[in-house]
Amino acid sequence: MTRILTAALLLMFYVGMANEPGQQKPSLAQQIQSIREQSQFVEPFRMVKAYQVENFWKAVQDTLRENNDALVAVQKRSAGFEGEIAKLQSTITQKEGAVQEMQFAATHISFIGMDIEKAKFIWMVAAILTGLLVLAFLAFLAFRVSLRSAAESRMLYDELSRDFDTYKRNTVEKEVKLYRELQDYRNRLTELKSA
Repeated sequence: MTRILTAALLLMFYVGMANEPGQQKPSLAQQIQSIREQSQFVEPFRMVKAYQVENFWKAVQDTLRENNDALVAVQKRSAGFEGEIAKLQSTITQKEGAVQEMQFAATHISFIGMDIEKAKFIWMVAAILTGLLVLAFLAFLAFRVSLRSAAESRMLYDELSRDFDTYKRNTVEKEVKLYRELQDYRNRLTELKSA
């Protein structure tokens, strides 16, 4: 009889605990221990009351359902975290790509459709400018040489022109002299013919 009273008190205790939302339900191990304590021992068997087994079975099913619900919730959260991780990884990949593009843009320059490193481009421009300066200097030297040769040619031309003018005057004077001599000779001939 005391066992029946104890079982009834425990049952009311379990039902009361199940109805109170703030209190925690007893664990399955505690419930099985309670069933063992309330069971009657009849050699060689233990006698367990059917309602206790049914209550325990309901508690097992509730625990399994809660565990399954918790597992589903954890799987959903895990899937959500995986989605967030995938988004973050794609964002990181995009940012890394943008950083690499910025680094490439900072170290390269596009010249005649080719991407060239800025240091090489600077050396190339410096070499081209140096070459152009050398060519300009050589052109300047060639211009100076041509000016000098043109001045020398002008001096030679002026000298030749003076020599030619002198030669012309001398030739004209000789011609005039020869013409006078010829005229004198003719005049003598005519005098000799008339005499």
